[in-house]
Amino acid sequence: MNQKENLLQDVSVIAQRLKELHNDAVIAYTPLVQNLCAKKATENEVGWMLDWLLMYAGDERILKLYKQVCRAYWKIYPEAIAYYIMAYRKEYDRESLIGTEYEYLLHEDEMNED
Repeated sequence: MNQKENLLQDVSVIAQRLKELHNDAVIAYTPLVQNLCAKKATENEVGWMLDWLLMYAGDERILKLYKQVCRAYWKIYPEAIAYYIMAYRKEYDRESLIGTEYEYLLHEDEMNED
């Protein structure tokens, strides 16, 4: 095999492993989200769950879980949920911030480097 074929094979292995990791995350987090949404969790518990889910929220199945938590706790912890919605948008849906009052978030990391 040449270098290009080796690289493609390596990328394919990485992609397969990421797919497996996301599948494992869905399996692990689904019952945790269901349990969290079935009770009155503390703001800290909700925040921890959303922090963990955010790492995988590029996967539609995890995004559904993320939204489930946000919807369940929006009225109870509105400021915290608003923060996590913005965190999702900043990480995975940057285009939705363009032209809004939150566009500055797109440049937040650049400002922190100075």
